Amino acid sequence: MQFNEVKIALAVSAALASIGAQAQESVRTEEVRVTASRVEQELMDVPMSVSVVTAQEIEQGSGKTVADFLDDIPGVEVQNDGSQGLKRLQIRGESPFRTVVMIDGQKISEHKSMSGTPILIDPSMIERIEVIKGPASVLYGSDAIGGAVNIITKKGGSKPFQASVSAGYDSSGNGRTLSGSIYGAVNGWEYRVSGAIEEYDDLDTPVGKVDNTNFSSRSGSAYLAYNVNSDIKLGASLDTFDLETYSANQIGVMQGSMRNFAVDVPEWKRTKGAVFYEHKNITDNFVRLRLDAFLQQTDKDMHNLVMPNMGSSSRSMEINNWADNELKQTSLSVQTDWQFGESYFILGYEYSHETLDASTKQIQDLQVAMTPIVSMNQYSSGTEWYDAEQNRHSVYLSGETPVLDAVTLNYGVRYTWVDGENTTIGSNTTTTTIMMNGRPMPGGTEVLDSNSHTSASDGKAVFNFGAVWRPADHLSLRATWAQGYRFPLMQEMFIDSVMGGEYTYANPDLKPETSDNFEVGARWDGRWASVDAALFYNKTDDYITSVTIGEVNGVDASEMQNVSEATTFGLEMAVNMRPFECGLAPYTSFTVMRRKYEENGIATYDSGTPDFTARYGVKWNGSYNGLALRSDLFALTRTSTDEKSLDPSSPGTTHLGGATTYNLTAGVSFGPKKQYGLDVGLYNITDKLYTKSGAIYEAGRFFTLKFNAKF
Repeated sequence: MQFNEVKIALAVSAALASIGAQAQESVRTEEVRVTASRVEQELMDVPMSVSVVTAQEIEQGSGKTVADFLDDIPGVEVQNDGSQGLKRLQIRGESPFRTVVMIDGQKISEHKSMSGTPILIDPSMIERIEVIKGPASVLYGSDAIGGAVNIITKKGGSKPFQASVSAGYDSSGNGRTLSGSIYGAVNGWEYRVSGAIEEYDDLDTPVGKVDNTNFSSRSGSAYLAYNVNSDIKLGASLDTFDLETYSANQIGVMQGSMRNFAVDVPEWKRTKGAVFYEHKNITDNFVRLRLDAFLQQTDKDMHNLVMPNMGSSSRSMEINNWADNELKQTSLSVQTDWQFGESYFILGYEYSHETLDASTKQIQDLQVAMTPIVSMNQYSSGTEWYDAEQNRHSVYLSGETPVLDAVTLNYGVRYTWVDGENTTIGSNTTTTTIMMNGRPMPGGTEVLDSNSHTSASDGKAVFNFGAVWRPADHLSLRATWAQGYRFPLMQEMFIDSVMGGEYTYANPDLKPETSDNFEVGARWDGRWASVDAALFYNKTDDYITSVTIGEVNGVDASEMQNVSEATTFGLEMAVNMRPFECGLAPYTSFTVMRRKYEENGIATYDSGTPDFTARYGVKWNGSYNGLALRSDLFALTRTSTDEKSLDPSSPGTTHLGGATTYNLTAGVSFGPKKQYGLDVGLYNITDKLYTKSGAIYEAGRFFTLKFNAKF
């Protein structure tokens, strides 16, 4: 992106100057209530940066996945790794490994992935999404160094019988979606049954369709609860999400770094059953008891084909990797809320037992033309089986106490104890055959078997402290210090990986990552505009990353080590303006961020993080002849990025160009109660060619259609 374009984008953002609970939402900040601090309260009183995506925005939006609905939130970036259907989030520059993803406050774990935790739920099931930015380890435990995403699902209704249906089309991948729900409430009972399907073909970019990027999903959920009385409620839920997806490296193939690359995931399935019990107003001081238990299983099958460019026509290699993983989570949590005078306390305990049964297999076929009449073929096959488990115990205390007239102090501590172990059984076979004049010569075969057992454990306390000052009804100022903590994944400690065309060895001696975050912010909700802004500084130590250690069988090999640090600072701002009586509402949201990465005694700001991202536009809401009309004309801007390798064995810098795309959406609600809605969108109107990940280009010019109905 050219510098002049950046100046124009900054000028437009400053002119529109707006930040709200969510850049796309015009709801008054004072009306928004969230559970980010583990108790429901007004957003104005929350001592941390929180953004909210509502059910209405999801119903009217065009996202393929849940992550797509979060891409415009200040400080949030979506990573696609070459896939339409499998996307992950990074918050304030921290990778998806350092972002906790929860459904109804219950964590989705991922212990064997090269890219972090995916969001495995259909958007149609969601009531709202709360994004907590900055370390949330005191409230939500390990992995929340960058932040946390809590997805709150739809529950019961207000009448004995209600229903909804939605259907959509997305031309970027010839995508078809269909979802429906039946729900209601009667005689103290609440219920909901939902289902959804998605079908997408290969992604269409400005340079053509990308092979191996299609995906499909099937999902369903059921919820049943009973209100014993106004204070006691118990219930259960069951949900499943079954994804089949493909990934490709379009840019790598075009640039000649690989002749072929594809990842086939025929199954990535999450199934969860949960029960809960809630009791309010037990005594004057004991105001709430909440018990939750759930069993969650994630099954994943994967095939990765890599054909590296060997740099010579006399050498060729094909690498096939397979993985079959089964991750089970059993979790129990107890939360108690206490009121003493004007002070409010939350005391809780969480237990999680996670088991991973995984197998990986690699077949590597190397062919070398030694002379015109002599060639060599080396065939290697290796299989490893892993039986790993991890136990996690956490005790936390969070409180808030009013002081002076308009200041509330917020403080908390969490102690986490983690222990894990793994047993690995492996076998490897290598066969070398020499061919002369087309005839095989005597070769050699080597067979290796191995068996190992490793374990690791750690305990850590983290703290947070902050204050919220309400000098006026429409204004709140906040300041917070919070610590982050991330215990290594089972993959990082115990499980060697051969995916992606290179070996990555685990390290059971890894230390946990830790961080300190400082933030000051302000929220203002006036008659004509709402503003939410935050300045933040985050320092992370003992970063876990892969470090090159040499070659194995001619393929690059690395090991997980604590060798890196990162310092991130910046400004997040967004505003929704309401200056006109005619329904026009200018808005913007933007992030200015710098991130310094340190490794091997070298520091660089070329860390792959865009310095500036923004959304800016004008909304209009009106009515005509009984119809509720809406439109949104907006642009999305991100600056170019450079990511410098600090590995001495493979120096270089990866450059991704910046881009600005222009978009237009419009919609209408109709019917006696406006229960029907039709929304259309035209995106990337100028057919801009750009990429966010370096794997595939983003979609070219495309349109979407979406119909919603409620009965």
